[in-house]
Amino acid sequence: MDLESEEPLRLALAGAANVGDRTMVADLSAVVCAHAAIINALLPARLSLGSRVRIAALSWPVLRLVQILGVDHALALHAGLQEALRDGPAPEGGVSSSAA
Repeated sequence: MDLESEEPLRLALAGAANVGDRTMVADLSAVVCAHAAIINALLPARLSLGSRVRIAALSWPVLRLVQILGVDHALALHAGLQEALRDGPAPEGGVSSSAA
């Protein structure tokens, strides 16, 4: 995920937001290189759509970026895709209890 992929991600999230009040899950398990651009796309979606946006299966590069930037408290982080689909919103301040 870099500057070139930020806009497609932002557009996909915006498009999914127009589908009603369904939960949207971003599975980031396949991301091998993470740039702050991923946060620039995910954070506004999370802030505007609240618990409808969930972030699942963060790869090590994404997890490290989230920790360095200190935005884990602002994102609904889940250990895996199934947990994100099953769980309610992650508690304030981090990863859902099933992610531990």
